[in-house]
Amino acid sequence: MSELRLLPMAVIDLDEVLAIEQRAHMAPWTQVQFTDSLDAGHWAYTLRVLGAEDAPDTLVGYCVLMPGVDEISLLNIAIDPSQQRQGLAQKILLVMEDQALAKSLSKIFLEVRASNAPAISLYQKMNYQQVGIRKAYYPMHEGQREDALVMMKELVRA
Repeated sequence: MSELRLLPMAVIDLDEVLAIEQRAHMAPWTQVQFTDSLDAGHWAYTLRVLGAEDAPDTLVGYCVLMPGVDEISLLNIAIDPSQQRQGLAQKILLVMEDQALAKSLSKIFLEVRASNAPAISLYQKMNYQQVGIRKAYYPMHEGQREDALVMMKELVRA
């Protein structure tokens, strides 16, 4: 893969972000949800593959996190389905963990669909532990809902 750059998300990125969001999530966020997160000061980043000479950069993923007093919550993360299984989500998470530690945040929390085995596997590989279940948390098809696993990672300086 070419050189990657993690950049702060801006409103100008939202068309590209929303296109990936639609492809990557069963119940995608709306533009208003992303705009509200940006307005609230949440940590929001895009992951781009740098283009060659005159070629534009390509958005391949993004994340949105909400910092708290001594913890941070991962609200949304996605990698374009055409770019998945290349370690990109792990790269984003590692940078976010470093940034959280730099701001003296000691834990990261997230919710993940109970059926999302690839994501659960990644989080477990990265030492996230299941700490709870949110019953009927995620919308599904035809009014049905799916449980979310609540996962947490204690951050420690290496």
